[in-house]
Order: sequence, then structure tokens, then C-alpha cells
Amino acid sequence: MATSELAQSFTNLCSSVANFATWEAAKSLANSAFATALIGSLAGAFAGAVAAQRIVERGKHREELLLEIRNTNAAIAIAFGICNTLVALKKQHVKDLKTRFDAQKAAALEFQRKRKNGEIQDDVEFVFQADLQSLQTGSLPTDILRAVVFERLSLVGRPLNLVMTLAQTAQSLDGSVEKRNALIERYKTEFAHDNRNLTPQYFGFPYGNGHINLEYPGSVEAIYNQTNDGIFFSNLLCKDLHDHGQHLADEFKKKFKEEAPRVSKVDFSTVADLMPDEKDYADWTSAFVKKVNVKHPQ
Repeated sequence: MATSELAQSFTNLCSSVANFATWEAAKSLANSAFATALIGSLAGAFAGAVAAQRIVERGKHREELLLEIRNTNAAIAIAFGICNTLVALKKQHVKDLKTRFDAQKAAALEFQRKRKNGEIQDDVEFVFQADLQSLQTGSLPTDILRAVVFERLSLVGRPLNLVMTLAQTAQSLDGSVEKRNALIERYKTEFAHDNRNLTPQYFGFPYGNGHINLEYPGSVEAIYNQTNDGIFFSNLLCKDLHDHGQHLADEFKKKFKEEAPRVSKVDFSTVADLMPDEKDYADWTSAFVKKVNVKHPQ
């Protein structure tokens, strides 16, 4: 065997011995008490970190649920305030305004019929007491309600549409009230000394050369309908918000085995006669699938 071949064989033999020694050392180290303690320590640290993360996430979820329940109660309080304001407006002014106007218009039409049939002389004028009292709706906090519902609650579907519709209704009601108030001020000036032409404009009857002015009767009808709309939508929103809050409270109790804060619930049973008929809104309610709850991340 040549010297170079002998040297190579010796090198290979040393390498094999070294590799064997390293492997044996590694096995020996892995089986040592030190390695066992080290691995156990690392595993324990990892498990501890995972457990700590879960505790943090659980605590965060708990606080998120509590915060949303509180925000839901705040939204219910605002929606209730809007509904209560509109119920009071209807009770104190709008209902009587509409009832009196309809009765007076019916009496005026009967008067015209009798005069046409000769039962009443042509020179006899219809006498009535016009309601020239202005109305004030106050500022309904629909912007605040919208901010709470859209920015602080995890809602989808009908409640969001209710908030938007309620805001539009409040704006329309303000416009109708302002329109009627402007007409009243004009009537007070225009008919201060001669109110013979007040009747046709007040009730929307033809006058002059076939003129018809429906502004005042239209404003009365709009105020009445929009007040009812506002009452209905705000009351329905209160119910949807309560359902959402109760879902959160049930989730809280199930998750954390403790009672959640009480969810507010409104009750308008004492003014049931002032609440609009739900049947009048069947087309609106059927257009939206009720979905108020969103599952929170665990």
C-alpha cells in the first residue's frame, strides 16, 4: 500500500471514531439529568406563556363584553328618550291637533253640502276656531344615538336601519313643524282683519279662480304621521337593542360563570293608546331580517 493511501485510510478511521464519539456524547447528553431539566424547563416556560396569553385574552374578552353591555344600555337610554319625547309631543299637541283638524274639516264639508243643497243660506259663513299655536319638537339626539350604535356596538341588520330611518324621520318632522309654524305666522298677519279666505287655505278647499292650497292640511298630516313613525322606530330600536344586550349578558354568564350587568328594558304599556299600530309598518318590518347579535371572538 502506498504511503498516500495509508494516510487517507488513517484519516477516514479517525473521522469515524470522532463521529462515533460525538454521537455517543450527544446521546449521553440527551439522557443526562441536565438535559431533562433543561427540556422540562423550556416546556414549562412555553406552557406558562400559553396559559398567560389565554388568561390575558380571557380577561380582554370579559372587559369587551362588559363594555358593550354598558354601551348597549346607553343606546337604549338614548332611544328611549327619543321615543318618550315624541310620545309626549303626541299626547300634548299632535293627537289633539290632528283630531280637531279632522273634525273641523268634516264639519266644513258638511256645511258646504248643506249650503249647496239650500239648507243654509249663501251669505252664511262657516265659523271655526283655527289652531294657530306653533309647535316645537326640540332637538332629538339622533346623531349621538348613531355614534353609539355604529361605533361602539357589534350590530348588523335591522337595528342599523332603524337608526338611519329614525334620524331621517326626525329631520322630516322638524321640517314639517317648521313649515306649519311659518304658515301660522303668515295666517296671523294675512287674516288678522279679514279671515274669510282662511277657511279654504286652512282645509285645502278650492278658492278664488280654482286655486287650491294644500300646505296647511299637508303639514298637519305629515306631523301626525312622522310623529307616529318616530315613536314606532325608536320603540322597535329599544326592543332590538335589549335583545342584543341580553345575548351579550347570556354569553357573559355562560363564559365567566357570573351574572352580567342588567340590560335595560323599556315599557310603554302606560301609554299604549299613543303607540302606533304595528300593522301600519308591516311593509317596513318585513323588508329587514332581524339580526342583532354578532358572536365575539373567544
